Amino acid sequence: MLAYDLARVWSKAGYEVAGLSHAELDVTQASQVREVVDGLKPDIVFLTPGTGVDACEENPAVGFRLHTWSAELMAQACEQVGAQMVYISTCGLFGDTVRENSEYDPVELKTQYARSKFLGEQATQLYCSKSFVIRPGWLFGGTPEHNRNFVYQRYVEARQKPLLQSANDKIGCPTNTGDMADKILELVESQQYGLYNVASSGMASRYEYVKQIVDAFGLDNTVEPVDSSAYARSAPVPDCEVLSGLNLQFLGLAPMPPWQEAIQRYVAHLKKLDTALS
Repeated sequence: MLAYDLARVWSKAGYEVAGLSHAELDVTQASQVREVVDGLKPDIVFLTPGTGVDACEENPAVGFRLHTWSAELMAQACEQVGAQMVYISTCGLFGDTVRENSEYDPVELKTQYARSKFLGEQATQLYCSKSFVIRPGWLFGGTPEHNRNFVYQRYVEARQKPLLQSANDKIGCPTNTGDMADKILELVESQQYGLYNVASSGMASRYEYVKQIVDAFGLDNTVEPVDSSAYARSAPVPDCEVLSGLNLQFLGLAPMPPWQEAIQRYVAHLKKLDTALS
């Protein structure tokens, strides 16, 4: 979803974008990474691939290969051609205390996914001198065809069931990938390399998130808050994934829009794409 909106936003801004599929570039293969980067000689590289939190817990090597090893390969290749690199990390680097976590708060790596992403951050900054590390909020966006599109998937679920349940003890920042792509454009054009939290303003529980989606679609479903223990997971996902973007503030960039407004705007966009959603 984020790669889709990055390509859209950056193309609109006048950049030539090469959106490579997995078939065109396996970012975990050193020879392919070197060959593609040397061939394209890009000015900017976005490393966006990722896999699931539970998959990493069940097989840590999966996460370390895709989130850490690939970051090392890509950062070294970018450094060789003088390219800037943007590494997409995660908001899941902290613990259970409900608070706004800034770029200056210590990490608490509860999951193998978090470990692999944090080590990917470090590899990016170690091997590429012109790098941005971006920690996003809970992402939604793209098109209905994206299978991780949380907003659209909740709409589909709501059309099938009158009662929806969602965890009231997991807190984060629902964040639109289009808004994030816009902010990353501002960041990269600033050329102020470093670590940035990029997430919608405000915080929400998963329950509040789902309730806002249902309301934005104008549906009359009941949304019931439940404890996250109702959903069995392999990974001990932290209770709080709320981010505070201090470095955006220090750079003088405007904060991201409130998460409620981002959902309303995105749902309105979906309705324009498909009037059956209205």
